Amino acid sequence: IMVLDKLIIREATLADIPKVAKLHVDSWNKTYKGIIEQEHLDNMKNNLDKRIERMRNEFNLRKMIVVILDNEIVAFSEFTLTNEFSKDLDIDCELCGLYVKNEYLGKGIGSKVFDYVKNIFVENNKKKMGLWCVKENNNAINFYIRKGGTQVKEKPFTLAGKDYSELAFVYNL
Repeated sequence: IMVLDKLIIREATLADIPKVAKLHVDSWNKTYKGIIEQEHLDNMKNNLDKRIERMRNEFNLRKMIVVILDNEIVAFSEFTLTNEFSKDLDIDCELCGLYVKNEYLGKGIGSKVFDYVKNIFVENNKKKMGLWCVKENNNAINFYIRKGGTQVKEKPFTLAGKDYSELAFVYNL
């Protein structure tokens, strides 16, 4: 609980992108080991510069917040105040990603970030939030269900030539 008192949540800047990109890659490598092809996870690690460049180029496509603890980015979230990335869902805003540094998982940070983004949606008069989660990511699925989500859809996606499934969750705000 003490950790949560010291958290600073703010809008991300372009200067944050290298650290955000590394957190993203590290998180994928831990979360999806044994689920997503190892070759893809290794490529993510080996091509961090490309990910940084892409995140910089796409910076204005979504909103992003970072969570700071002791001058270190320990979590981030990307979201949008539209349904532009998920027109197949009955939503008006989307949580596009929520990542917590591996060593800070299970300490309530993800929950705080989730609630923070949800509050932004409510302040913007949004009514239905959606998000997608890889089907085999049980920890995230349990988290999203605990946060009140209803699973509404499953759809296939392809990553590095291999087929996977993702689940959509919707929240009434």
